[in-house]
Amino acid sequence: MAEGICGRISLFTDFGVPAFFSRTRLGYTGEWMNPDLPFLLAAQIAAFFIMIFMGFVSVRTGIIGTEETKGLTRMLMYVITPCVILMSYQTEYSSSVAGGLVLAFLAAVLVHVILIAGVKLAGRFLKLSNVERASIIYTNSGNLTVPLVMSVLGTKAVMYASTFLAVQTILIWTHCFALIKGTSGFSWKKMMSNVNTIAIILGIICFFAEIRITGPLETAFTGMGKTIGPLAMFSIGIMLGSSRVTDIFRIRNFMVSAMRLLLFPVIPVLLFALWPEGLLSDDSRLVFTTVLLATAAPSAVIVSQMALITNQDYRSASGVNIITDFLCIFTIPFIIWIYIIISD
Repeated sequence: MAEGICGRISLFTDFGVPAFFSRTRLGYTGEWMNPDLPFLLAAQIAAFFIMIFMGFVSVRTGIIGTEETKGLTRMLMYVITPCVILMSYQTEYSSSVAGGLVLAFLAAVLVHVILIAGVKLAGRFLKLSNVERASIIYTNSGNLTVPLVMSVLGTKAVMYASTFLAVQTILIWTHCFALIKGTSGFSWKKMMSNVNTIAIILGIICFFAEIRITGPLETAFTGMGKTIGPLAMFSIGIMLGSSRVTDIFRIRNFMVSAMRLLLFPVIPVLLFALWPEGLLSDDSRLVFTTVLLATAAPSAVIVSQMALITNQDYRSASGVNIITDFLCIFTIPFIIWIYIIISD
């Protein structure tokens, strides 16, 4: 590993991340992960934080106005992420990959069942508000997980990450919105018209029908996908630079953040480690690692956005989001390290 660290790092590689962090260097061979994966994840997240710092400085120095955050966030959510998701399904069909998609779906459903039930139980004892509950349950599986998975595990793993995102998207526009609003209703129209949902459906159709996107479309979609990492992190930096310190560093925010990053992600780790290797898919370890990256991710930005439009405590949600964004550089590698140790 030391030799790899000291070696020359190319600044031009797939999806705009250093070659040192490529899936080949990480040692993924289709069977298992390099034990150094947690450390390399930390290094990649550290690189992301440099991009976050650039966004923060840009706002504080007046280079970029805070009003531009919404436009950048919308571009990430509704243009760039769908491109990444759609192109991730441009993989040759195989029973192993198909089984991996099924396994990723089942794992994502299981994770959310654990989170929703666990948070409901914990909320009774800790008197968690609905916004705090949503901040624990829902993760930033789009803006952070997708670029991170793409950087360290490759486009194949993005398929599994997008499966997690599909399950979460359904729940966000049903359970999450109703939870924050304090009602039992939800919008099927918003859920099905979400461009990420459409991209997932089209991607699955292309995968099973073996339809290949080529020519200018492939160049355009791939080119847009390469920007997801830097732009996603830059937008987080802008949001941080636009926030008040008093809204972020609340004691309850740290408690909620600890539950989001450590307490609840550990439960799926124990369950996934017991799964027989090769059952349903030869990629079971890759699937579970991808799902765990999504499970251990920071709180979802959309929680604060929903809290804002429903006149709830959006400052609390934003504070938890920012704290978890910073602490995940330590907690995500730790969660993956536990999984590797238990499963090895």
